[in-house]
Amino acid sequence: MLKSVPEEKGEYWNQYYASREVMKLSAPSQFAAFAAQEAGDAHLIIEVGCGNGRDSLFFARHGFQVVAIDGSTAAIAKCEESRDAQSLKDISFICSTVGSAGFGDALRQARAHSDGAAMAYARFFLHAITDNEELAFFKDMSAALHEGDRLAVEYRTVRDEAGQKVTAAHYRRFVEPAQVIANAAKFGFIVEYEVEGYGFAKYLNDDAYVARSVFRKAAA
Repeated sequence: MLKSVPEEKGEYWNQYYASREVMKLSAPSQFAAFAAQEAGDAHLIIEVGCGNGRDSLFFARHGFQVVAIDGSTAAIAKCEESRDAQSLKDISFICSTVGSAGFGDALRQARAHSDGAAMAYARFFLHAITDNEELAFFKDMSAALHEGDRLAVEYRTVRDEAGQKVTAAHYRRFVEPAQVIANAAKFGFIVEYEVEGYGFAKYLNDDAYVARSVFRKAAA
């Protein structure tokens, strides 16, 4: 599967989200509906890799306090436009890139919005970053989240590499779920739920083989 050079990811996503066409999809992803039901007593949701904001806006419309983070300045600008157009108040956006010096600060800033429980959320994010960035993601998440907080992730697995893709070729990994679970465990995350298969993230002719995991932050 064709990949772009990892260093070009920022340029690709800025160009992608600069198009108004990608902002028209307002229905939440299947994973967002799942995560909203799995949030338990969490009132705060921190989304990483919010993209066009459809899931963040969905969470906000359903009563969650939301802080959403993305590395694309174009995506953040579009998300803020959508928030203002819908008159949503309890949702804010931060531009920050995983692996950067400020990413951990962005997560801690987001987590400070609530003294209660929180859920961090990242859909189709892990396979869009490098191996080293994945480790940085779990490290910074572990430092920012509190004991008992949950982290919900969904990503393309190694079994999806040969499948049809609708979006244009760009940097994309195909991830081994066992390695994700092992990486998360290194930073104090315990698996509460894990499943993989087809049918969870179908879009047009792209029926991605994905994994879903819900982790809980263990005591230090």
